[in-house]
Amino acid sequence: MGRRCRAEAELNGASDDAGSLHPWSHAVTCGNSTQLRGSEKLFRHVDIGSLELEEIFNASPNAYLLLDVGSIIVGCNPAYLSAVGRTGEEILGQHLFEAFPAPADSESYKLLHNSLERVLETRQADHIAVIPYDTSKPGCPPALRYWSATHTPVFDRQGTLRYVLQHTVDVTELQVLRERSERENVKEVGVLRRAHEVQAANLSMLSETKLLRQMFHQAPGFIGIVVGPEHRFVLANEAFTRLVGGRSLVDHTVVEAVPEVIEQGFVDLLDQVYRSGKSHKGSDARVMLAQPGGEEPELHYIDFIYQPIVSDEGAVTGIFVQGHDVTAKVQAERLHVLRQRELGHRLKNQLSIAQAIVSQTLRSAPDTMVAGETIAQRLQALSSAHDVLLNGVGNASTVGKIVARAVEFLDEDRKRRIDITGDDIAIGADPALSLTLLLHELATNAVKHGALATEQGALSIAWGTTGDGKAFHLTWQESGGPEISPPTRSGAGTKLINALVKRLGGDASTAFEPTGLTCTIRCDRSAFD
Repeated sequence: MGRRCRAEAELNGASDDAGSLHPWSHAVTCGNSTQLRGSEKLFRHVDIGSLELEEIFNASPNAYLLLDVGSIIVGCNPAYLSAVGRTGEEILGQHLFEAFPAPADSESYKLLHNSLERVLETRQADHIAVIPYDTSKPGCPPALRYWSATHTPVFDRQGTLRYVLQHTVDVTELQVLRERSERENVKEVGVLRRAHEVQAANLSMLSETKLLRQMFHQAPGFIGIVVGPEHRFVLANEAFTRLVGGRSLVDHTVVEAVPEVIEQGFVDLLDQVYRSGKSHKGSDARVMLAQPGGEEPELHYIDFIYQPIVSDEGAVTGIFVQGHDVTAKVQAERLHVLRQRELGHRLKNQLSIAQAIVSQTLRSAPDTMVAGETIAQRLQALSSAHDVLLNGVGNASTVGKIVARAVEFLDEDRKRRIDITGDDIAIGADPALSLTLLLHELATNAVKHGALATEQGALSIAWGTTGDGKAFHLTWQESGGPEISPPTRSGAGTKLINALVKRLGGDASTAFEPTGLTCTIRCDRSAFD
């Protein structure tokens, strides 16, 4: 920018060397015509008149081509001919696109043509950074090369644009290096991209592996893998470890880790699955497992499956063990069956008690009305006994609750005159029914005929066990009531009491004292279970 070169020469005819620039017939200036002023100062120390412009250009190592405004090649220097591989005779005097033909729709043609047009239109130099162009001779194999070109307008002293000077540089090697670098960069980018993809895939696999391992160890059922004919653990989750009391499993054989299962047949089952390649499924299987610290073996029930692990060659290499500890379920089911049986047994007992109440009451009652009332009261007592049981734990109750329920129907005045003392002794369902009916019978007689029939009468109910706890006794003692005497015959109430005591496996003694009735009941403590 801002440079100007200026030379004068007289046209003396064509050069002897067909490869050199034609001498100029006019004084010419390179660059914009508006930049001529003061240009002589740049060469004020040079005797320009003594210089041959042709010699200057021919001596230049840079490639130059001189075109007229019609794109006719009027000159070039040896460096240019060397660059394009031509001679002066082949190109001088020809149109540029005849010497170096290119399709009009090609990139090469458009870049070169448009650049020259811009120089003519703008009278300014124009640059082409890179242009692909085939400079081979017509009829020869194509030789596409890459060039960098500058087109500079050349003016005469009057400012008329006379020529266009092309300075061109062969940049094929640089372009090839750049393209190779770009390709290598693309390859490197591709490699990096694939590396990132592999890394991302590895991270994803690590994440999935971690998740699977967490799921494996946190699975609610026990899971393990044993390999080889000796069944050596290579994997075992936390549930498996808990099942065997915290013992170490991995790297141990089944025989080493849980030797107690040998005699229970589980190792034989593993051998069978390993030999046959067929899975085995067990349901509610009973297994006794040793406990830490030498405690007694613990009973477990398990659902499990032994699934053979088969290699690509079809050989069994190990066994996948999976299952659940179903001890609670099995125990619940068995308890349910036991309760069903107990319920049936209890229902039969209740029916027999109800039958005995009705039968004995009808035989001793003076008329059907009295019989009906008595039967209703006794059945109500039986119902009350069921209420006590339902409020207990596991269909059991205590003697204290049964005693309190037996006198609950009394009014408050009578209740204040009753003294109740005794231990908190548990009692099962069947004995509780018998004891409830027995106490109800005694309480009914006390209200009708005994101490509770008057306003001064009192009642004491006391129970307990012997020193060794094996025998139970209950004393029902009335006082302050009307004077009584022994009955001449056993009534329905007495017969019912004796029958109920007999159901408890005990005996009862009754004393009809003038001061009141005393009834003592004795039986084995085990009868209350």
